[in-house]
Amino acid sequence: MREINFEHYKIFYYVAKFQNITMAANYLFLSQPSISRCVKNLEDELGCKLFVRSKKV
Repeated sequence: MREINFEHYKIFYYVAKFQNITMAANYLFLSQPSISRCVKNLEDELGCKLFVRSKKV
């Protein structure tokens, strides 16, 4: 069994709170790609999609 990375849950919380990956990244002083990667890792770990992603038009 893998060790739980609570940092991924913290990142998930802020993405959900702001409903925006870029805003969460700015708030956490992280890059947008690193936030996306953490969310993807958490989704893989849990075996489900956590967010419906869409591109801004």
